[in-house]
Amino acid sequence: MQEQQTELQRQLKEAKKEAREAQEAKERYMEEMSDTADAIEMATLDKEMAEERAESLQVEVDTLKEKVEELSMDLEILRHEISEKGSDGAASSYQVKQLEEQNSRLKEALVRMRDLSASEKQEHVKLQKQMEKKNIELETLRTQKEKLQEEIKQAEATVDELKEQVDAALGSEEMVETLTERNLDLEEKVRELKETVTDLEAINEMNDELQENARETEMELREQLDLSTGKVREAEKRVEAAQETVADYQQTISKYRELTASLQEANRELISQQNANAEQVQQPPAELFDFKIKFAETKAYAKAIEMELRKMEVAQSNRQVSLLTSFMPDSFLRHGGDHDCILVLLLIPRLICKAELISKQAQEKFDLNGNLVQGTGLRGPPGEQRSFASGLVYSLSLLQAALHKYEQALNTCSVEVFKRMGTLYSEMSFHERSLDYFIDLLHKDQLDETVQVEPLTKAIKYYQQLYSVHLADHAEDCTVQLADHIKFTQSALDCMVVEVARLRAFLAAGQESSAFAVLLKDLDTSCSDIRQFCKKIRRRMPGTDVAGVPAALSFGPQVSETLTECRRQLTRVVAVFQEVAAAGAQMVASLGEQEGLNALKLEDVACKAVEQVYGSHGVNAPELLRQSCSSVIATMNKMATAMQEGEYDAEKPQGKTPPVELRASTVRAEMTDAEGLGVKLEDRETVIKELKKSLKIKGEELSEAHVRLSLLEKKLDTSTKDADERVEKIQTKLDENLALLKKKEKEFEETMDALQADIDQLEAEKAELKQRLSNQSKMTIEGLRGPPASGIASIVQGSAGGSPPSMAGPTQVVDSPLLRQQVEAQRLGIKHLKNENNRLKAEKIRAQLASLPPLRPPKLPQVSKESSMPPEGLNTGIYRRTDQLLATLLKLSAEVKVVDITGKTAVSASTQLLEQTARLQSLSDALEKLKGEVAEHVVSYQPGAKASSDFATFPVSSFVKAKEEKQGGMVFIGRVGIPCPRGQEQVHRIVLSKPQLQQVHRLLTV
Repeated sequence: MQEQQTELQRQLKEAKKEAREAQEAKERYMEEMSDTADAIEMATLDKEMAEERAESLQVEVDTLKEKVEELSMDLEILRHEISEKGSDGAASSYQVKQLEEQNSRLKEALVRMRDLSASEKQEHVKLQKQMEKKNIELETLRTQKEKLQEEIKQAEATVDELKEQVDAALGSEEMVETLTERNLDLEEKVRELKETVTDLEAINEMNDELQENARETEMELREQLDLSTGKVREAEKRVEAAQETVADYQQTISKYRELTASLQEANRELISQQNANAEQVQQPPAELFDFKIKFAETKAYAKAIEMELRKMEVAQSNRQVSLLTSFMPDSFLRHGGDHDCILVLLLIPRLICKAELISKQAQEKFDLNGNLVQGTGLRGPPGEQRSFASGLVYSLSLLQAALHKYEQALNTCSVEVFKRMGTLYSEMSFHERSLDYFIDLLHKDQLDETVQVEPLTKAIKYYQQLYSVHLADHAEDCTVQLADHIKFTQSALDCMVVEVARLRAFLAAGQESSAFAVLLKDLDTSCSDIRQFCKKIRRRMPGTDVAGVPAALSFGPQVSETLTECRRQLTRVVAVFQEVAAAGAQMVASLGEQEGLNALKLEDVACKAVEQVYGSHGVNAPELLRQSCSSVIATMNKMATAMQEGEYDAEKPQGKTPPVELRASTVRAEMTDAEGLGVKLEDRETVIKELKKSLKIKGEELSEAHVRLSLLEKKLDTSTKDADERVEKIQTKLDENLALLKKKEKEFEETMDALQADIDQLEAEKAELKQRLSNQSKMTIEGLRGPPASGIASIVQGSAGGSPPSMAGPTQVVDSPLLRQQVEAQRLGIKHLKNENNRLKAEKIRAQLASLPPLRPPKLPQVSKESSMPPEGLNTGIYRRTDQLLATLLKLSAEVKVVDITGKTAVSASTQLLEQTARLQSLSDALEKLKGEVAEHVVSYQPGAKASSDFATFPVSSFVKAKEEKQGGMVFIGRVGIPCPRGQEQVHRIVLSKPQLQQVHRLLTV
């Protein structure tokens, strides 16, 4: 919209500039026309001079006519004398006199002719000079005319362009209106879409908040669950302690009861003895004291006191942590922040400790460290329990190895990786439940072979996958890696030994020499060899102060890959034997106690398990298992030899600063910087307040600018209209000037033609006078030479036979009076046309007014000027509310406010539009309510127009119909009857306008 306004303003400036140029061209044209008018005035002066000359020549002609008359009189006198005296005497005397007079006259005529010829020559020269000047002026006028024509063409072109621009401006105004309407529609749509977007964003934010709340709730629930599990554990511990205390109390009470019973028996005996020997006084026996009971009680009391102290310390620690976290900013406690990073750092050792605790408890509970009982004792639940326990310890060792990698990586990684791991705390802590589940089972003494270990397997896979994604680039500590490898190998060997013992127990008697039994024996031997290598390696492991033990270990990535391959082979072998043992247990379950499985069946099961685990078909399963064990033995032998020779010995590496300390120092620096930023923030707040004040002032200035802009737009509209009117006036003036120029050119050409004709006529007259003068001189000379009679006769004949020279008057030239008459006639015509145009417009307006429905002013009673009360027929409240509503509507129509869609005001455009819509709706409701009250009032005051009921008063249908007909603007004028046969009468209602009614009236009155 602003670009279009700027474009229109630019076009207006260009139009003003072109109008100014056209005005200047017009002024130049007027100056040139004034020059041409001066030239025309000079031509008219020359014309007047020529007319004066023509008058002088006319005077000469008159003098010559008088001379001719004198000569004719002399001729008559001579004729009279001749008739009286005779021809000789009269002729001689008269001839002499006549000749003398003629000579004197001829002399005078010659002098005059000489002067006249000289003056004519001078005038001729002057006229030639004037003609040259006029020709030059004519050429200049022609060039000026061409220039003016070119300028007129340019002006016409500019006028056409201006007209096109005006048309384009009008079209652009329409386009602007349509575009504004479309813009408003689009703005409404955009507003609706924005509202939809805001709603959707609010819904999305609400969804995000709900998700965050759900996550926070989940975290809180997990924390509460952890706390509750801890509390449950503490409660269980307290219950156990209480149970122990109760047991001790019960033992004490039973012992006390026994003691009481024995004392009562002794008392009875003493009473009987006292009764028997009244005189003999006997001391009561000393009170028996059980030290074991007392020791158990003191031990229980000490344990209870210690539990209470630990509980108090834990509560104090939790309270201290909560108080410390309350001082931390929100960025520290948000999801994925430093708090989660610290929790991840605490999670890994906690998981390791829990895994170690479960492993030890499982080993103690299922007696994995004791000697393995061979025989049929492993076929039943004891074997399954040992298999479950060994598998659980094996899985926990694998989990501990993965967690040790996490522990080393989190102590040596960068801060960015540390923070990235903090974002995964919620996922990592989720798998802690699997360990808590086993600990809970241990508390309840419900850990047996029926417990599922899939959650633990999933946790191991998750931690291994997460390490490979985020922490695979970090180097492992060789000492920890080798220690985890030895621990893992021993747990795998324990698991293999248990499974091999179970499979031996599954075999039937007499199959010790079978291939499968030989395989089991070989594998048992391999396990013992690997165990010996592990002992050798453990002796050289760092961590003890024994001489010859290195402080740390260091080996290359090739050794790490060899250890990884060794673990992979062990994992495969353990998986195969677990599958075979599980399948054998299912098959043995249906057999008797003394019966066993065939070695071939177990070998087939082993082949299938090998194909499933190794992923290769058609291979020899026993050989493949032996190869795996031999590769493990070779690797462990190599590692044991290298350890004994000290190939991997190294100095203890310097400790790298953990990322948590780096992050803590950074946070401390930020907090110290934040203290210094407080003053800056206060300064910024003051600056922001000042900016808000200036922004408010700018907003007020912007509103004023909007008002000025609206005023300028109105001025622009008026200026465009004025410019259009000026262009039209300039065009009309230009057309008038062109017409006047054409008329002036035509008059000038006619004047020049008339002057040229006068000059040609004067030249002809001059030539004729010269010819006559030469003839006259010749005749005079001949008269002097010849006889007198004949000379007189010739003179008389010449004078009698010659006719007076007739000189044609000058040609009439169209002068300014005709022009003035034409101009006056055109003015009269224009005036007549204007009057006719005004008359036609008045008739058109009169016809339009006649076509409008007539106004029906309400016939209200007269109100006196003294009182300001409403008419008597109206209700005072309705009258007052009508005036108030009318004043409100007039004020609203006079103070129209355009919705500010620029977004620079404090109130949004949607709020402004909503306020205006609400105001209009309230006014509409007030108007409808007032209409209803007026209608009810009219019905109540109109007799016979209302119908009362129990609930309300309703208008009569006839009154409503009459009122609607009255509002419709139709009035019953009359009926026109046309004769027709009886029984075929029809009624037609015709609605006529006023001209049609007049026409029908004229037709009927003819």
